Amino acid sequence: MEFVCRRCTSLTTKPYRVTTEDGGVVLLNMLVCPSCARLAKSLGLPTVKMEPAKSAARTRARPPMTDSKQRPVQPPPSIR
Repeated sequence: MEFVCRRCTSLTTKPYRVTTEDGGVVLLNMLVCPSCARLAKSLGLPTVKMEPAKSAARTRARPPMTDSKQRPVQPPPSIR
């Protein structure tokens, strides 16, 4: 999945989160590209590499949804 850098608007597949807080209040919380993350680090801002989210389909297989009481869908009598 691609993200747009919130600083330079370039597309990236490896986003970093840059955050700052003051007294428990979040002042800055943005996703940036690796280049902007290096700049933020050089300014002393904390940066964290964002890991790609794993979809539920890849992490565990789900059983098919079957119900023995389920009836097939039929159109109303007026349409027949």
